[in-house]
Amino acid sequence: MEWVAALFLPTVFVLGSLDPYGLHKEPKINHATTIIKYAEQNDHDPYELLAIAITESDLNPRAVSYKGAVGLFQVMCKYWYKKTGYKSIEECNEKLFVPLNSVKAGVYVLTTYRSKYPQCQGDLAYRCYFAGHGWRKYKPGGKTANHIIRYEKKVRQRKLMLHKYYKDFIEDIRFKVQKRS
Repeated sequence: MEWVAALFLPTVFVLGSLDPYGLHKEPKINHATTIIKYAEQNDHDPYELLAIAITESDLNPRAVSYKGAVGLFQVMCKYWYKKTGYKSIEECNEKLFVPLNSVKAGVYVLTTYRSKYPQCQGDLAYRCYFAGHGWRKYKPGGKTANHIIRYEKKVRQRKLMLHKYYKDFIEDIRFKVQKRS
């Protein structure tokens, strides 16, 4: 009997891995589409933005972290509310539950770090996104420094996985957006 189960396990694993982030299921497909459309219309990398949103919230627009970060991109309104155009932390927290608002805020945070701080260039921007532009102050090899590095690796790995498993899905949405423009 064990050999029968062994015959079916590889098939199940392969089929399950074709959609490792569940992007072909509602409502994730809608949130992924929002991110891809925004990226395409505003000259951003949709793979990068999706990787960050998946890492931050698993594409849950109602996500709230224990530290108070909210939305798809887990933006900390206590630091970013004014810069993202909100009058108060409370308004920011409420508005970032709307997926498009969260995408805009997350992109603003990411591009601000990249444009203002040399230590936030390229993939190091993921460390800044996670821990702020002062991420280097944490002792190398320490618990916080390790969390920061792990976060960067997760985003980079998810970006690769998106290229591997979702390229057709992402490129199809990009093509449709380009066609409408």
